[in-house]
Amino acid sequence: MAQSGNRAGIFITGKITDSATHSPVMYATITLLKQDSAVSSAYSGEEGNFSIQVQQAGIYILEITSVGYDTRHVDINLNTTGNSFSAGNILLTKSAKSLQEITVTGRKKLIELRPGMLIYNAENDLSVKGGTAADVLRKAPVLNVDAQGNVSLRGSRNLKILIDGKYSGQIARSPADALNMMPANIIKSVEVITTPSAKYDAEGAAGVINIITKKSRQSVSGALELGASNLEQVFNPRIAVNSNKWSTSVHGHLHRLRRKEAYAANRIQYNNGSPSLLLEQEMNSDNAAPHGSGDIAVTYTADSSTEISFGANVWFGNWPQDNNILTTVRQPGGTITEQYKQTTDAAENYVGADLNLAYSKKFKKPGQEITLLAQFSPNKSRDPYHMLQHDNHGIRLYQELNNNLAKSREWTVQADYLHPFSNNGIFTLESGLKMIIRNASSRYNVTAAENQEALEPVPSRSDVFTYSQDVWAGYSMLKANLKKNWYAEAGARLELTSFNGDIERAATKFDNHFTNLIPSATVSKKINDNQTFSLSYTQRLTRPYIWDLNPNINASDPKNISTGNPDLKPEIAHQAEFTYGFYPTSAFFLNTALFWKQTNNAIVEFTAVDDDGIATTKKQNLAANKTYGLNLSAMATLTDWWSTNGNLNLEYLDYSSDALQVLSKGWATHVNLNTTFKLPNSFSIQAFGEINTRKIMLQGSESFIYYYSIACKKEFPAKKISLTLALTNPFSNYIPQTRVIQTQQFYYTLQNRYYNRAVKLTVNWEFGGLFNQQKTKRINNEDVQGLPKG
Repeated sequence: MAQSGNRAGIFITGKITDSATHSPVMYATITLLKQDSAVSSAYSGEEGNFSIQVQQAGIYILEITSVGYDTRHVDINLNTTGNSFSAGNILLTKSAKSLQEITVTGRKKLIELRPGMLIYNAENDLSVKGGTAADVLRKAPVLNVDAQGNVSLRGSRNLKILIDGKYSGQIARSPADALNMMPANIIKSVEVITTPSAKYDAEGAAGVINIITKKSRQSVSGALELGASNLEQVFNPRIAVNSNKWSTSVHGHLHRLRRKEAYAANRIQYNNGSPSLLLEQEMNSDNAAPHGSGDIAVTYTADSSTEISFGANVWFGNWPQDNNILTTVRQPGGTITEQYKQTTDAAENYVGADLNLAYSKKFKKPGQEITLLAQFSPNKSRDPYHMLQHDNHGIRLYQELNNNLAKSREWTVQADYLHPFSNNGIFTLESGLKMIIRNASSRYNVTAAENQEALEPVPSRSDVFTYSQDVWAGYSMLKANLKKNWYAEAGARLELTSFNGDIERAATKFDNHFTNLIPSATVSKKINDNQTFSLSYTQRLTRPYIWDLNPNINASDPKNISTGNPDLKPEIAHQAEFTYGFYPTSAFFLNTALFWKQTNNAIVEFTAVDDDGIATTKKQNLAANKTYGLNLSAMATLTDWWSTNGNLNLEYLDYSSDALQVLSKGWATHVNLNTTFKLPNSFSIQAFGEINTRKIMLQGSESFIYYYSIACKKEFPAKKISLTLALTNPFSNYIPQTRVIQTQQFYYTLQNRYYNRAVKLTVNWEFGGLFNQQKTKRINNEDVQGLPKG
């Protein structure tokens, strides 16, 4: 990005290229010198292009430096009367330093600040070795990952997760499961976008997370990673081959994850203010979930301006949810009126894929480009459960079998166009069109039997639910690099949505159509070389998906059932943010953000208890939410061998519901700290810890929870092998957390214990020789609300 001057001047443009491969050199530092003094500086972009501004004509020197290349100096004689000067194509030559020296010298900061986003460079974090994407996101600024793998941004789970700018059906089905299926060793960085522009789909009330995977720069490269612990075993192979105009990369992931938890629940039911019923439950579960995924990407670069790419991602798995529950129902005086032991065999078997095709064309004018993308995503899952209830003597009281088969098909077509109005890049127009067509169905059949009788169909709980959703969208935004180091962008996105559903046997149909115009605007200012600030505003949209709408009743625990709500409507959130970045030296970084968000028709989980003591949970449009907060992200290199970074998120939550006559307010805090020590003989140690204070919800609260880990890594540079030993929560077996739901009708406490004490050993071997590879274009659909696990 160009570092603008303080008044109108001359823009110097050019491109930095590898002299051997003729590939672009990204993130090269370009410094403009006059009489050995630096006048201004800039960085080359992903295509090697740069733009730098000078205030007056004269004789200058361009100094270009990049990790792994010899420094290059280019004489510039600016005697032009115009406002632009082209330095042309500048070639850099590989330095004679060893790859090992290059890697150490060129290591990026763990956290970086760029316009509109915070970037966490996960490849530099040794503690995630052998882990998954969930482990990576747990370390990223602003984000929070709970014990069940659910990701939230500033307290909200209504966010969208992209992979290389692509939104996958794998993530739409279940973000928590998808993150556990993605190995950490293929992740380069994580972009946290808190106020997305009009370019992004409007879906995701909290913001957007973009996971950037590693791109090979080698003719043949790859890695084998093996990890094992008492809770998981993982195998992650990957390979990339680049030859002439073709590049191919393949990676796989096989993972077996053990999930062990227990809880004790108590619910007091009230009648006219007096206790009328007491429910006590004790549950334990211990399940192993085998799953895997594979990805292949093929790119053909016809010439320097044309690229075609194809990608396929396939995933599969089985996530059993077997458990044992002891249920006791008492009268207020303590008399037991009902008691039974329940075993549930539940599974979630699924297979899915994303197939995508992309074409991009660059024009003669620098920065002018058009991209066409298409994607097809088929998914299929089977979610049965078999529940048995016995009395204390082992006599069967009741059994139930629920078979649910769900299918979905999604087609997406997208076009994006980038048009700079001048060669100096002051004004740029970005526009695009997108179409998404979704068809989904769920066929569920329930059979049940009392005592020793044979299973019989339950017609009232068996049906076929079909659902379709079409989204048509267009956006346009103008970006401006203004005088005196000001930058501004403003745009709008128009989305037309139509959906319809059919519950076949119940003869129930529903449909709806709505139009949303989503504005966005950002203004930023570079105060000096050490300080920047920005102010942003946008609206965000959250649409319900088939899992939220599906009326199939999950009664695997008959005292606590859950179901979808076909009457759900989308929610719209308004949000604004002020950020200030301070980086006085390369060894220190501080980002401060003040944020505000308001949602008037929020989708929330609501629990109600009937006269028979059965609790039903489903999502409804019931609340108005307001959130105010402060976020601090800091990084400091204290010595040559010691660095640390941390995040503080402080927010005030304000939930209200006129329909429920509920008002819930309170503060919540999330703190994490990460520190790394580099030791002699290629050893390093890293420690991480995080704390979440009590969190307010519409109907109650969740208690304090913590997480901590320590990792030690030994590298063998000559053989490109590394060993990492990691300890997670070594001083306690379980992470405890208590959830409270309180209404005028009942008071409910759930004391969870998530087992996560672990010792993990990871071996990683990498191979390959230097080469350069272009970054491929990929599609993203970030407009669907996924289904959090837990």
